[in-house]
Amino acid sequence: MKCHLCDTKGCSTGNPCSDFGSLELYSEEDLKLLRTASDVEALYYCTLNRLEEIMEFARRMNFTRLGIAFCVGFRDEAAMLGKILSEEFEVFSACCKVSSMKKDDVNAARRPWVGEVSCNPAEQARQLDESGSQLNIVLGLCVGHDSLFYRHSKAPVTTFVVKDRVLGHNPVAVLYSEYLRKNLKRRPEERVK
Repeated sequence: MKCHLCDTKGCSTGNPCSDFGSLELYSEEDLKLLRTASDVEALYYCTLNRLEEIMEFARRMNFTRLGIAFCVGFRDEAAMLGKILSEEFEVFSACCKVSSMKKDDVNAARRPWVGEVSCNPAEQARQLDESGSQLNIVLGLCVGHDSLFYRHSKAPVTTFVVKDRVLGHNPVAVLYSEYLRKNLKRRPEERVK
């Protein structure tokens, strides 16, 4: 499929170009997540910010234990998020460097400005799963590390913030700015010094 090339909007109006019988893809638990997400969208459309939506979704799912998987570069933000969520939920967290696994152990590139300790998203997921987290919230994990966290988390995962060090953690800016689009680094040079 190449839905990004479609200009008919058929699927969003109930007239899809193909009906795949998708309902069979969903377990009962999945359907509850889907219904709840749809309810939050419908009932609070354009009235709640992302944090408020996450909290309302957790309430409606009857989740009481939330996990935060965060990048150490977002330590201050994780503390603020944890404080807000702790007013209503039991909150657990795991930073990306949990267990201090070395980059040499995984044959990863090392540069002085990022240190020798590797991110450890599988361990983040395990720690939050062992805490009994019912919903995990990603806060600024690196590209790829977030993918591994999503893959390893047993609990459902939602993203609060994506990391973009260049665009102030607002990656969609590259799509809205003609200047940024024209100057995309198609084949970036590696930083060595």
